[in-house]
Amino acid sequence: ISQWSLAESVTPGIYSTDDYDFRKPNAWMLQARQNPASPVPGSVDVYDWPGHFVDHSHGESYARIRQEVWQAEHHSVSGSGTATGIAPGFTFSVINAPHFSDNGEYLVTSATYDFAENSYASGDTGDSRHNIHFMVLPSSVTYRTPPETAWPKTHGPQTAKVVGPKGESIWTDRYGRVKVKFHWDRLAKGDDTSSCWVRVSSAWAGQGFGGVQIPRVNDEVVVDFINGDPDRPLIIGRVYNEASMPPWALPAAATQMGFLSRSKDGTADTANALRFEDKSGEEHLWIQAQKNMDTHVKNDASHSVANNHSHYAGGNELYRVETNRVHGVKGGEERLTGKSKLDAVVDTYVVGSGTKLRLECGESAIELNANGQINIVGKGFNIFVQGDGHITTSGGKLNLNTDGAKPGTSAPGSSHKQNISQAVENLFPPKQKGQAAPAAPKAAAAPAKGAAAPLANTASGDKKSKYDYSVDEMVKKQKGLKATPVKWDKTKKGFVNATEDDIKKYVDPANHMEGKDKYQFVDLSSSSGISKDDMSTFLKDKGTLSGQEQTYLDAAKKYNVNEAYLAAHSALETGNGTSELAKGVMVNGTKVYNMYGIGALDGNAVQTGANYAYKQGWTTPAKAIDGGAKWISDKFVGSGQNTLYKMRWNPASPGTHQYATDVNWATAQTTSMKKMFDSFPNANLSYDIPEFK
Repeated sequence: ISQWSLAESVTPGIYSTDDYDFRKPNAWMLQARQNPASPVPGSVDVYDWPGHFVDHSHGESYARIRQEVWQAEHHSVSGSGTATGIAPGFTFSVINAPHFSDNGEYLVTSATYDFAENSYASGDTGDSRHNIHFMVLPSSVTYRTPPETAWPKTHGPQTAKVVGPKGESIWTDRYGRVKVKFHWDRLAKGDDTSSCWVRVSSAWAGQGFGGVQIPRVNDEVVVDFINGDPDRPLIIGRVYNEASMPPWALPAAATQMGFLSRSKDGTADTANALRFEDKSGEEHLWIQAQKNMDTHVKNDASHSVANNHSHYAGGNELYRVETNRVHGVKGGEERLTGKSKLDAVVDTYVVGSGTKLRLECGESAIELNANGQINIVGKGFNIFVQGDGHITTSGGKLNLNTDGAKPGTSAPGSSHKQNISQAVENLFPPKQKGQAAPAAPKAAAAPAKGAAAPLANTASGDKKSKYDYSVDEMVKKQKGLKATPVKWDKTKKGFVNATEDDIKKYVDPANHMEGKDKYQFVDLSSSSGISKDDMSTFLKDKGTLSGQEQTYLDAAKKYNVNEAYLAAHSALETGNGTSELAKGVMVNGTKVYNMYGIGALDGNAVQTGANYAYKQGWTTPAKAIDGGAKWISDKFVGSGQNTLYKMRWNPASPGTHQYATDVNWATAQTTSMKKMFDSFPNANLSYDIPEFK
């Protein structure tokens, strides 16, 4: 060894690292190690956060290794020589050093070799060169390489799809975490093996209190990463997409806010809901419990209604009061009971009236008047007592069997019971399918201005939706639209702009209450009870629609759309299953189908309709029927436009979200609807009739 140089560098006195584990939020994770090689131990602290550990022993190991790195950096020796055994990773011993303290064993940490062999060229001196420059560390000092690779970082949030095991619509653990599949992950299976458990941010999270909304399988979520660490994902939000649309149609319902849940493995009709309507003048709060609802008040409760109030119980009602109850009515009160009624008290029972108190039953009546006159009328009487009895007329006569005597009052007669029964029936009109309770015939709440409100069903079973504007106002709104209403001109064999009279003819419900036209008011969110055999009969000889009866029935049940309408609509759109879109159109080498003309634009309906079907993956007639049913439910039936009339004219918000420009569109479909229902005389039909002021 020809050269030997010792060097010492100044290193920090303490290395400390810390981290956080949500499963042990109160655990002390901090780890610190003092560097004995520091010239000022304990005075300079390097704090590393996050330490990328969740286990106490791992943190201790990281701190120890970082301390050993500094120790290795503190003690270093450089030198040069010709000993051929010097190589990185090997040790050698120094003896007979000029300074005795340099003697000892050393670990070679790096070496640079400078070799030159003597040349064979003439005139060369023949000298050779052999030299090694090296860095060593006393072998008593643990060698650790300094960290070179930075911890990976993510750059901004991403979106992903929530996944779970096959057959599960909700998949979570005790912390409310879920599994996700990132859009870029082409190797993941899309099940519960696709990722680690991912925590979910909540608007409110406390110790046993807060909010819980677990993302469900197929929901799209926004995923960020704590401190940019790819090993620590966190769901910070959720977003809608074309496959998962908002619960209320936008932008038409932009003034509505709230929550709509979904029963596990349920449908659009199975949900708990809380919705706020903030449209000026039409403010409304809607609460729905899919099954049971319990309200518990631990102290006082008050309920105040400024206008009308109705209450309906479809089953039994139990009302209990531990102490006293006061029931006051400023105006009149009527109570009707369809069967028996029992009033029983332990102590005194007082019935009072300021003018007249009357007890009546059929041919009998007892009447007490405020002036002291008591009248009893009947066809006979029987008074029986086992003790003494007294009849006293103080200051007057007692007349018995007086000739020409007339009753002081009258009895209601033999029809009394029937009249009471009818009054009870009138209080409970027939309930429409899907309607939570029939509207009360008296004191019904007034509908919000401009909004549809279900009224009591008529004797025919019709339901009415009332709108706070006239037919003429409706026509003006339609006439002023950018998408001008049109009608079919038989002479020109094409569509022409519709006149105001044309529009009014089809807008006014009064023109369509007879015959087949009334089918445009059928409630399409209710089932008509059609069987598979009945559907098969209708679809016979209808091209690609034939044989799809089960598909229609399944789609109707799945998306809560009337099965007869689904079949009739597709038959109309496809020319009874014979159109190009019904028979299949090739797009990028794949045959696709479109049974409802969805996405088919005027001017190039076949190609635009086929392109839409291709994007949706409608590669079979069954997929096209199912996909079309879902689209109809999402866009119309499930969003309040539950009749052909409402789809065409949207009376709740005229001029927005209308299915067609043809003024005859709704009426035209009733021909197929009538043929359909003519085959099913026992079909269960519900109607929703619009009523304008």
